[in-house]
Amino acid sequence: MTLVKNLALGVSALVLAAPAAHAHAVAGARVFVNTLLIDDPGVGDEASLPVVSVTQPDAKTTQTELDFEYDKTIFSNLAAGVGTNWDLLKAHGVSKGGLGNLFVNLKYRWALVPAHEFMSSVAVERDFGRAGTAGFDDGYNSTMVSAYFGKGMGDIPWNPIRPFALTGEFDYTIPDAGPNSGAGSITTYSGGLTLQYSIPYLESQIKDYNLPVVLANLTPLVELGWSSAAGATANRPSGSPTTFNLGAGAVWTGQYWSFSTEALFPLNGQSNHGVGVIGQFHLYFDDLFPDTLGKPLFGAAD
Repeated sequence: MTLVKNLALGVSALVLAAPAAHAHAVAGARVFVNTLLIDDPGVGDEASLPVVSVTQPDAKTTQTELDFEYDKTIFSNLAAGVGTNWDLLKAHGVSKGGLGNLFVNLKYRWALVPAHEFMSSVAVERDFGRAGTAGFDDGYNSTMVSAYFGKGMGDIPWNPIRPFALTGEFDYTIPDAGPNSGAGSITTYSGGLTLQYSIPYLESQIKDYNLPVVLANLTPLVELGWSSAAGATANRPSGSPTTFNLGAGAVWTGQYWSFSTEALFPLNGQSNHGVGVIGQFHLYFDDLFPDTLGKPLFGAAD
């Protein structure tokens, strides 16, 4: 908890001096913010440095996880990414840590309808299970295919609902060993949904309340993340239960970076033990370095 608290305090000290909000996942007047349990539907030059979560898998163990990812646009609607995670487990006063899987991915934005604030993308990711620390990586390789969408409510002619937006993700993960090779290396479904209320949208598209910047760039949200083994219940190994987690918090989006934090609530006994916390510091290279590092390798930016 201390790591996330210190990060939040440090970032909040910078908020009052930060410039106006920009971001890469834009559909018309809508910005789909970076969320924590699922990915947004956008494609851009960006980095998560990192996503930090503190949870309790059981009553005796505290898990601190740091997830890192860097994404680079090849074309304006196609990006490649690479990332990994670092875990620290603490139980009975003893701590041990290590690296998890290394992954690479490709994400393609296939649909963008600005007038209806709609965006959708698909991705494929390859996980390398023996690239991390023994006991912390999965120990097997897998391939995940994903679909994402975002839909803003700005085209609905009723102002109270127009600042809202929905985003979603659906994943299907297939290990090299096949779907029935035992706990930890089985085919799984995962994904989630978010409901966002964009104060920047309210201020710019509906009514300018002249809010202070600490509020004007804030997007409160709730999100649901889930994971389940594929196939019939009778064939699912006990080591891969169905889990549901609910996140509630907010994202503050600046011109070059965003910061988000959520309380994490397990919704069933197989998820976690007690309330956790998750946070993220996210950099937008397409705004930081638009002519160099943030520029697509081929073609022009959107």
